Amino acid sequence: MVVNQQVVVVGSGIIGASVALACQDLGAEVTVLDKGPLGGIASGNSFGWINASFAENQAYFNLRNEALERFRALDQRLSLENHMRWQGTLWWEDVGRDFAEQFQVLTKRGYPSKLLKYSEIEILEPHLREVPNEAILTATEGAAQAKSVALAILDEVKRNGGTVRGCVPVTGVGQAAARVCSVQTEVGELLCDVVVLATGAAAQNALLGLDWTLPMANNEGIILQTDPLPQVIQHVLMTPDVHFRQNLDGSFVAGEIFNGEINPNVSAIGLASEIISRIQTKLRNVPKLRLAEVKIGIRPVPLDGMPVIGAVPGLVGAYTAIMHSGVTLGPFVGQLLASEILDGYASPLLKLFRPVRFA
Repeated sequence: MVVNQQVVVVGSGIIGASVALACQDLGAEVTVLDKGPLGGIASGNSFGWINASFAENQAYFNLRNEALERFRALDQRLSLENHMRWQGTLWWEDVGRDFAEQFQVLTKRGYPSKLLKYSEIEILEPHLREVPNEAILTATEGAAQAKSVALAILDEVKRNGGTVRGCVPVTGVGQAAARVCSVQTEVGELLCDVVVLATGAAAQNALLGLDWTLPMANNEGIILQTDPLPQVIQHVLMTPDVHFRQNLDGSFVAGEIFNGEINPNVSAIGLASEIISRIQTKLRNVPKLRLAEVKIGIRPVPLDGMPVIGAVPGLVGAYTAIMHSGVTLGPFVGQLLASEILDGYASPLLKLFRPVRFA
């Protein structure tokens, strides 16, 4: 282990915060900088589903599946019970052949899942008016308020002596002999041995002194939250036309991702009202849902859809961690990357997700 390394993490969402804490655990002196308020942009616009249900290949599944247990360990360490629930998921987003294929994939991978029929679903979710004929229960999954989790992690970093600063844009990376030696910010230069870019959708923007950018296929998404109601939904519910869940305070959260651009003629409030109507029609004996907050944000998605984690080509000491599934992967990716940076251990779990594929 190389101790007393000066590590600067750019980005304070759940990924950046997790990288910072893991580096600190291994003896590094850590500084977290963010161009905006602490907690990150993407984390604040996240539905927060923690899962390994959907993975395009086995390597991605293995990474996500291991990440669930690492998130549970972080939950216990930081007592995150006010920011998340391990309530499991009921999924019936698809029907017919696609539904059957999804259950077959989960079963083949050994992922804890159970096929439920109408009567079983009705017992688990008695407030559902539109009960499906069948659904897949994945009981080990959960959901988090990602921004508040990121802030809780950052608080731990600060308690351990780290520096955490928001509203400090990083404009460039200094180098000497092809190694990172500093970062330039709008308030001055900061010396360091390592810089980790956990900048989300902004990864497609170049920094002075770093001849590398990440091609992105970012997309827009809407997240809404309602006023609190009594607890009536027990799981994350993934239905054909809306995904929704309840926070611990009783507020409903719903999300929708747009593969194309959002129609500029439709207001965010209008979109949110439509989504709330979909939820309301699916429930019975539930008071009227009232919109409390709606946000439209950019979801960070690397060009091939897969995470990008590891050393940035061409500059020793520069690393990155960019992915859409940051809520699920954040704590585990933080540990893997910290181990690579400070212990020199390159996890085989990251083999297919290296930045060099975009060099």
